[in-house]
Amino acid sequence: MGAEIRTTRDGYVAYKFFDKSTVMIRPNGEVIRTPAPKYGSDGRNINKGLRLDRDGSLLQTRDEVSNLIPGTHNTGEKLNE
Repeated sequence: MGAEIRTTRDGYVAYKFFDKSTVMIRPNGEVIRTPAPKYGSDGRNINKGLRLDRDGSLLQTRDEVSNLIPGTHNTGEKLNE
């Protein structure tokens, strides 16, 4: 699908797409999807920290003041499941 593929020092496989969205595969097979960045009128990234579920829907991982919401770091999606 046109992704740039690389392996990180920690053993993750990273797929970076033309729109700057990413899919990371952790060594344990967990899948982490992040959306393409969106910017506000002030140039600030307004969707930083968000993740996508297996269907491409946004998962809220931070509250309105950018604090991490507990239990949202992992998506629960793994390869071969």
